[in-house]
Amino acid sequence: QAARTALETLSTEAAVAIENARLYREALDRAQLDQELKVAAAIQQSLLPASNRSGTFFSTAGTSVPCRSVGGDFFDYVDVPDGRFGFILGDVAGKGAPAALLAAAVLGMFGAEASYQVRCAPLVTRLNHGLFRRAIEARFLTAFYGILGGDGSLLYSNAGHNAPLLVTSDGVRRLETGGMVLGLFEHAAFEEEAVTLAPGDVIVAFSDGVSEAMNEAGEEYSDERLLASVAANPGRPPQELLEALLADVRRFCGRATPSDDVT
Repeated sequence: QAARTALETLSTEAAVAIENARLYREALDRAQLDQELKVAAAIQQSLLPASNRSGTFFSTAGTSVPCRSVGGDFFDYVDVPDGRFGFILGDVAGKGAPAALLAAAVLGMFGAEASYQVRCAPLVTRLNHGLFRRAIEARFLTAFYGILGGDGSLLYSNAGHNAPLLVTSDGVRRLETGGMVLGLFEHAAFEEEAVTLAPGDVIVAFSDGVSEAMNEAGEEYSDERLLASVAANPGRPPQELLEALLADVRRFCGRATPSDDVT
């Protein structure tokens, strides 16, 4: 009996030791994964441009806040060869690491194409073709690309993205011309539209993580609240508009857990 009890005790202690070793390995794996995600988040943020860019005829402010460590939203600025200024904002379908990897790939393609493309629709078309050349599954994304000139001209193409707001002294219009979501059809056609801006006009481009941000009651922030936030801060520079808008979204959401990237 004593020998059997001793064996049972040893078996129990061995089982506890094995379980502790398993838990320790899992803790190490989680710590390593957390560290890798921190590095990935830092790399993703480094791929984005500085928040503010200014030129003789424009000023900008932008930010991207992922709902997880990394996200599928992105934006970028580019100096177009003919002296105009280009900007893109996109939203990859899905969340987390797969979306972040595709966003990084698209930023790379955009940087290569925008260095010589002087129109919007051809560049968006090239991005769409690039997605198919790489045979990426679940490769869908929306994007808005605009090119602003010193004469007030704005050329843009909207590939299935939330239509940005153009806020002028005469009112607000949505920038909708373009085409479908990127990555859906290889030979999709995209259009572009030219509009004329005046000093003081504001373009607000955003991902659906802004307009569809939810509060604890399940209500969406909505385009109407976004517009109201912009209208409540007339004449303020882009950075102040951006900060006011983000603060308004945070107030609306309260303690609700973010469900999408905000850009």
